[in-house]
Amino acid sequence: MQSKSSLGDLVRMYNEMMQTVVRGEGQKVRKFFGEQVRALKHDDVEQDIISYIKENLKTKQWNNAPEWIGSILYHPSSKYIDYLLKILNEPNPTAPHYWALDVIQYMPETISELALPELKKLAEHINQAWSASVIEKYFETIVWNDENAEDFISTLADSSNEKIAYRAKYWMETFEVERKEDEEDND
Repeated sequence: MQSKSSLGDLVRMYNEMMQTVVRGEGQKVRKFFGEQVRALKHDDVEQDIISYIKENLKTKQWNNAPEWIGSILYHPSSKYIDYLLKILNEPNPTAPHYWALDVIQYMPETISELALPELKKLAEHINQAWSASVIEKYFETIVWNDENAEDFISTLADSSNEKIAYRAKYWMETFEVERKEDEEDND
């Protein structure tokens, strides 16, 4: 794979290579893709990704979403937050909800923290298109990025949404187990 001028070119090449890759070589291709994306100009990648999201919010196609959305991690920016939140509000179940949360979770802390207030508001009226794995990723993203996650999650344990209440109770139990383990370690 030679360095190309756009993220779109790299995504196409990556997918072509992954279709013909020899078993066990996929990780090398993914690593090389990441290196090539990292080498692109930040402003160009940012513009390409924002254009991709805007277009797919209209078309609902979301082709190669893991590569496009995942590339944000190579060129993180607060400019993506509003677009990632739009993805999370997208009622189409094929939208890359999971990937949007994954990127928010793993962006630099100073950027991820900007999304927290709006992420927390999503719990009030959870997107019905979210799968159980997306709901779990939602909670993981909150826990990963919010030092006061337990306080927030405790408010969701009595949610009228069964999926939210279930995950909130799970996380509350997890916090309790971690506290007990910490106490045992300190004894």
